[in-house]
Amino acid sequence: MSVARGLRRLDGDGWAALVLLGFCAVFLFDLLNSQATGAYVTSVTMPIAIVVLMASMALVLLVGSVLRTGRTAPKPRAESPSGRGLNWRVPAMVLWLVAYTAALPWVGYLLASGVFLVGAGMLYGNRRWTVLLASAVVLPGLLLLFFEKVMIVLLPAARLWN
Repeated sequence: MSVARGLRRLDGDGWAALVLLGFCAVFLFDLLNSQATGAYVTSVTMPIAIVVLMASMALVLLVGSVLRTGRTAPKPRAESPSGRGLNWRVPAMVLWLVAYTAALPWVGYLLASGVFLVGAGMLYGNRRWTVLLASAVVLPGLLLLFFEKVMIVLLPAARLWN
């Protein structure tokens, strides 16, 4: 079956963006119709912010997909021997997330997040120690300030040394 002239076909990114936008619409509708509790920051503030952020990223993905349609795809690169089969980084990252989650109550948010970010950066190929250490110090610190001062959510403290 041929596509009518003037219509564009979406690639996989475009279809994924459309599905994600559909899920976001359903979740946003449900969140807006729920009873929120709280005075300054309600119980649905963060979920609504996450849904809006996800919908925004899906729109960017959809626009990029529409703009890419009609162009020729780049030639596929020769596959390296290590690229065959299951990518080992995915299960390694899942195990790293499990270890991070288990370490949170024992060593606290700041230390666990710093070590997690360094390990995740190294797992995905970052070898610049300045970048790894800066992200391990700055990002958890900023997130700690955001959650504890703005969102009024206490993050886990170290139970191991108390």
